[in-house]
Amino acid sequence: MALGFASCGPTRYTTSNVNLSTVDEFAFIQPYSYIVVYNDENKGYYEEESSDRATNIITNIISMERFPFSDVIPADYKDANSDIAKWMGNFPDVEPNKIGRMRVPKSLHKLIADSGHRYGIVIYSYGYIQTKAGYQREKVEKAASKVLDSAIEKLTGISGLTNPSKNYSVSDPYGNILYCAVVDSQTDEVIHFVNETPTLASHPTENRDVNELVHKLLKEFIR
Repeated sequence: MALGFASCGPTRYTTSNVNLSTVDEFAFIQPYSYIVVYNDENKGYYEEESSDRATNIITNIISMERFPFSDVIPADYKDANSDIAKWMGNFPDVEPNKIGRMRVPKSLHKLIADSGHRYGIVIYSYGYIQTKAGYQREKVEKAASKVLDSAIEKLTGISGLTNPSKNYSVSDPYGNILYCAVVDSQTDEVIHFVNETPTLASHPTENRDVNELVHKLLKEFIR
């Protein structure tokens, strides 16, 4: 089963009275992407190549636009900055109005402080890609479950035995959601948080799809 993303609008949450439009420049930390690929048997695994491509696309889009960000600040998410990667990996499970309670990782504080800026911005891409065969297999399995449920219900009056949720919608063959957080290095708090979920399927490594999400994610910063 592929990762499911709700088709809802973005969440924007600010915990500070800081006017983002008055900040001259933000320390732009290298984005972090976690892309899962589902094979023909619908078994998902983290794929480094797709994740690196997603990160590079986001970085290139931002580098070519008029965002008030510094040059990209490299981050070693496999080693020295693994605490940041783990921290961002929690974004999908955190209620936006509680994001201010998340303790900022020590290495993130250092990256921002060393940049000479007070405020830093991090971006996290969380997505998946299904193979064509895996996607078709999922459609067939869900269709079979629906037929079986209908037959059981007619015989017993009990519904939803093979699929209690009765959700027979087939997930999209790919999907992506972007998050960004603005960190105040003086208070070590997240002062602004956004997640951007597309209303339609968005490919995590297709430039056009990512470009649209990035611009919606960072609309407060476009100048």
